[in-house]
Amino acid sequence: MRRLAYPVIALLLLSGCGPGGPGQGGDSCGEGVRCAGAEPSWQRTDAPPSPAATCGPEGVRLELAERDAAMGLRALGVWLVNCGTVDYRVDGYPDVAPLGAEREPLDVRVLDGVTEIAGALPRRSDPPRPVVVRPGERASAIVVWRNTYDDTRRPPVVVSHLAVAPAAGRPATVLGPDGGLDLGSTGRLGVSPWLIERAPGEAAPTGTPPAPPSAPHVEPSRPLL
Repeated sequence: MRRLAYPVIALLLLSGCGPGGPGQGGDSCGEGVRCAGAEPSWQRTDAPPSPAATCGPEGVRLELAERDAAMGLRALGVWLVNCGTVDYRVDGYPDVAPLGAEREPLDVRVLDGVTEIAGALPRRSDPPRPVVVRPGERASAIVVWRNTYDDTRRPPVVVSHLAVAPAAGRPATVLGPDGGLDLGSTGRLGVSPWLIERAPGEAAPTGTPPAPPSAPHVEPSRPLL
């Protein structure tokens, strides 16, 4: 899976400073809109896709951004790219399953939300909202963890792969972050809700309410994590 050379710190800046916001919709999906469902239906993509096969059967693909680290806190960005021809709707958090070197499930607690691990982050700590990703657009989320090792009774945990789906019940893609995720003895990671990434000044999808005001500007010299 191709990784975007797009630092997570930039994702946080976009989330905190850009005027774009998530598209909103009702509980039902209208014509020309795909909805993320609730019944488990895991699928796995082990080999890197060829350029002609990067778009999944639902018209989306998942990619990793570059990671950031600050004072023991780690963050990894995830892109949901609409490479199809119809709107794609998600409402909530990515479904993330930590896997070992042999793609075996790991005893790792996955939290909905990042605040418990990272503290309050602009927009990333907000409750999830319905998001409509139009063709050619992308949504983003972040995975955060700490590599603190303060419990010698527990061996350090390294997550080699992440099985990521747009939501529970949707097809998942197995992604391999370089170097894995070093969780130390914490045994947990947090996931932020999906947020739409839209160019400044670009309108939200037709029929959706206006986006909420963006968070205050974050000075570059101020730590983001």
